[in-house]
Amino acid sequence: MAGLSSAAVQLQPTQLDGQSVDPNLLQKLEEASNTILASPSADQRHAAEQFLLDFRKTKTPYTICCCLMEQTRNDYVIFQCACTLKEAILREWTQQSPQNIHTLKDFLMQFVLNRPSLAVYVREEIVLTVAVIVKRGTLGTSADDRNHFISQLTKLIHADNGAARVVGLSTLAALLTEYGGNGKGTDFGLSWEFHLRCKKVFEDKELLTVFMVLLEALQQLAGLDSVPADWETLALIAKLLALAEQILTWRFSLPLLQKRFLSDLSEARWNSPFRPPNQWRELVVGRGLVIHLFKLYGHVQTHAELAHTCLQCLLQLVSTTGDIFPDHKTRADFLSPFMAGFLHLTQRNTLAEYEVLGVATLACRLLTVFPSKHLGQVSSEQLQAFLTRTCQLTCSFSYLAMHQKAAEEESLYDEGLEQLLQMWTALWDSRDSFPPAAQLCQTYTPEIFQTYLQSHLSAADGTAGQAGSSDDMEEIRSEDEDDRERYSAQLCCVGLLGRMVPSHAMSQLTRLLCERTSQLQLELKNSAGSQEQMNRLYRLYDDLHWLLLIAGHFLADQSEGEVPVIPSELMEHSIAQSQMGVSEVGATQTEMVCSLHIDRMSQTSNDKCDDIVRLVSKVFKLSELERYAVQAQLDPLLSPELSRDIVWFFQRWARPYLLMQEKHYPQVSLPLACAFGQGSDSASLAVQTLVNKVVSNFQVWTSEGEVTEDTVQLFLTLTENRDRCLEVVKCEKLWFLAMQQFSEPFVLLAANCRRHLMKAVLFAASAMSAEVRARYWTQTMQPLHDRFQAMAQRRVSGGHDGLLQVRNLLELLCGVAEASRVDNTSLVFSTIYPRLRDSVRLLDTFHNYPEIVVLVLDAFKETITRQLCYLSQADSLKLYEVTIQLIQSYARHHGRHRFTVDASAEEDDFNDLMLLLEMLTQLTNKDFVDFGATDDPGAGEPAVVPADVVFCGLDFVVPLMNAELLKFPSLCLQYFKLVSFLCEVYPERVPQLPQQLFSNIMASLQLGLSSDYGEDVQKLCLDTLECLAIHCVKSESTTGQAYIALQHFVQVVLDMLVLQPLNPDLLDVLGETFYALICCHQAQYTQLVHQLVRSQTDTSTAERLAAAFQRLTPPDIPLNMEKTHRSRFEERLQTFVMDVRSILTVR
Repeated sequence: MAGLSSAAVQLQPTQLDGQSVDPNLLQKLEEASNTILASPSADQRHAAEQFLLDFRKTKTPYTICCCLMEQTRNDYVIFQCACTLKEAILREWTQQSPQNIHTLKDFLMQFVLNRPSLAVYVREEIVLTVAVIVKRGTLGTSADDRNHFISQLTKLIHADNGAARVVGLSTLAALLTEYGGNGKGTDFGLSWEFHLRCKKVFEDKELLTVFMVLLEALQQLAGLDSVPADWETLALIAKLLALAEQILTWRFSLPLLQKRFLSDLSEARWNSPFRPPNQWRELVVGRGLVIHLFKLYGHVQTHAELAHTCLQCLLQLVSTTGDIFPDHKTRADFLSPFMAGFLHLTQRNTLAEYEVLGVATLACRLLTVFPSKHLGQVSSEQLQAFLTRTCQLTCSFSYLAMHQKAAEEESLYDEGLEQLLQMWTALWDSRDSFPPAAQLCQTYTPEIFQTYLQSHLSAADGTAGQAGSSDDMEEIRSEDEDDRERYSAQLCCVGLLGRMVPSHAMSQLTRLLCERTSQLQLELKNSAGSQEQMNRLYRLYDDLHWLLLIAGHFLADQSEGEVPVIPSELMEHSIAQSQMGVSEVGATQTEMVCSLHIDRMSQTSNDKCDDIVRLVSKVFKLSELERYAVQAQLDPLLSPELSRDIVWFFQRWARPYLLMQEKHYPQVSLPLACAFGQGSDSASLAVQTLVNKVVSNFQVWTSEGEVTEDTVQLFLTLTENRDRCLEVVKCEKLWFLAMQQFSEPFVLLAANCRRHLMKAVLFAASAMSAEVRARYWTQTMQPLHDRFQAMAQRRVSGGHDGLLQVRNLLELLCGVAEASRVDNTSLVFSTIYPRLRDSVRLLDTFHNYPEIVVLVLDAFKETITRQLCYLSQADSLKLYEVTIQLIQSYARHHGRHRFTVDASAEEDDFNDLMLLLEMLTQLTNKDFVDFGATDDPGAGEPAVVPADVVFCGLDFVVPLMNAELLKFPSLCLQYFKLVSFLCEVYPERVPQLPQQLFSNIMASLQLGLSSDYGEDVQKLCLDTLECLAIHCVKSESTTGQAYIALQHFVQVVLDMLVLQPLNPDLLDVLGETFYALICCHQAQYTQLVHQLVRSQTDTSTAERLAAAFQRLTPPDIPLNMEKTHRSRFEERLQTFVMDVRSILTVR
């Protein structure tokens, strides 16, 4: 790169006609640049920008730009010249000789080396232009030219001149960005095939060399005793680490990964594992790369940004996978230095907070990314040292996280702690493939569990920060996010850690709960009401809060959608205790019964009691203590949060334990079965105690919405299961709950709580005999019936009291609908149907009150969702008719003007429309799933079918769904789900819709296919088109409006496949839709193919494109809807898309 002048860069001298550069041009450029940088008026800025844009369109600007760059000292002018050269060389590449291009590249490199004071953004643009020139010539130059250029950059990187090193590293970074193929490079205006070929050439020839250069530089820095702290050295390290990160996140070109190829056509959405080819093995595994990075981290760990980048390199390097590891030993040899480096990195007493998350994530990945079977290849001493240090970090982070929480400071310790806890659970889960994992976990988890407990408790058993006063605690508690949600992941991990050592965990939890309950009992007995006592109480309540959360997560898992079972570790522990004689049935039953009687709470716990039962009994004692404190009128001293935690614990515990289902276990613990199982007296007594607790909470904590909601969830847990419900109906308090729905304190409960309470009360009826159930149902529902009747007769006005009454009644009606089950369908429908008719009249009266409209629609939606599939034909007809009345009433009062969308609108503003869409969608399910009886087999077709109701609603809904409403994600998704279901269930009726309505649907499908609305919406739109196309093919329709409308979508879907940015996850559904459309419109498809081929200016490209289409739809294979032909087409499609997009995608 010898010194060059602008005179040497005469790329097209004949086009300059020997004229010199306009002497005024430089002045104009500098004035325009200064104007933009000075933030002038909009007109001045616009004029300056337009002048610069016009300058960048100059043809053959090479001599002009080079002269201007040498003459000016204005950085922004130099930047504009570099941009102009980059755009011109790409635009006019084929017009330039190789010599001229080479000369321009040398000039730019020499210029940037001669101007070390250039602004960073200017220097980066110049070296980017050089990188663009190098990449553009990849396929037309020899590897020797690129190797020579890389060697030149290597010399710069190893030069003594700091500025030269920065230029060399910046150029390498630009080359990696351009060749990377991750969507971040320059737009060349060439096919994606060109970019892929360039990337493959660079990977095969130069990338390894670049990495070797970087490794040598990193080794030199890592080998120093200390790194100078001057900015020049730090900038050099930053560049080196950034380059290393670029290479470690490189997505190598691998064969057969077709969807991976398609995702490369757009910007990478995530960092994939580092998967280098075999040739990299010696460099990555054999030359101490890991060790050098750890040493370098030791030099830069006091600099937050550099430490972060270095940790990112290590984290990405951990993900290394593929053929680079030929056997287990190689992988273990790679893992070992990571553990050694981790131990060296964390040998300091404390880590800076900015290091916490990265270090914790590194530890987690070492045991989660590497297959656990390879841990056996690591020396036991090193593995134990690693786990010992990780245990220390886990304990340290646990303390620090809670101390920062007490100081109300945001920190990374919580996130770091979560990563480390996940590491321990991953190690425990690996015990099948790595048997020593069980013993290792049981060695370290007692300390971790104990530390987590202590860090959340106040002195003397813990180290959590102390509250200054009860007022402070109230303020913190009201502002903080719910601990159950905020620390959900941590608590789940800690619960699992406790199960690894169940005896230790339960002994600690039981002891602490017992001590805190005794302290609370003492405080309540000696209630003085002083501020000092209140502070002690609040600390007690906070301790009990965390103990209950940890105990709940220890004893049971969340079991949404699954059969709740006792964790296997706890069941096995209880069985082992019983077999060894540590626990006995009699002692266990006695302990459980004592905990349910306040007068026997003081009895000493029996040593022969089962550990699980003993722990649960302590919570029952705490609950009973609280309930009796209420009876003693000490509720001002009680905490609503404690009551909430207690009922949450019971809800979580009751699902798997209370009246447990023994058939779900290969072996059952006898003490547990006797204490909690079916037929157990203590289990019956526990249910009665819990029902009493429910009633007590409703009476005491009426105004505490969170407490009453958790309480009603406990009651639902008791009544939704038939075995537990059989015990609930024996409780006297059940009738009290059922009969007092319209009396205090229940009328004071939150509306949503009343709904769920009604649902739970009606669930209880399923366990009653027919005679008792009828009486119970009548007495429960009669007050609701009477109030609806009274309201209809008085024609309630829209005043506050009237609105409140209507809202409460509708909430209860929704609760009745939600109580629908297969065993009570006819009973619920006979109750709710008259009320639904009343609700339509309420909608007419209160149509201007959105909350009333929403509740009416919700009642209908819940009834249809939960009952329709079980209703007889006669009852279904009744429901259809009243639903049509509802839709007509709603449409009458909520025309187009109601759904205008202004800038401040939110999705919740359209809850009524959302519910209407959900209701219509649920109606279509009747034709899928129908368990209802046919009243009269000879009655013929019913007068009204679900389709009539749905299309009645559709006629109102579709015209509303404009582009503005579709911007709301949930509303948009529900609308397209409805349209998709309609076309799937009633494909023959959709084409018969009125022309305007059908056109609106098709226009909305066109809108939904754009990527603006997300993948789920696109899939629904494609499914809809496929259903319509299949119907047209099977019915052989060639004249209907559906057939005509689908003709346009052949091109739309083809463009999505080969021209537009493609989400690989859509490829399967795109292929299915495209095939159906081709079968429907074969002539249109053939015409589009011919047009696309003829539009190619390059003959070879046109021939390749035609051949690709020929392979996709061979003339000897018929296009029909047979399954074999469809599946083979979809197999050919992936190869077709790869071939065609590599030709047509331009970047």
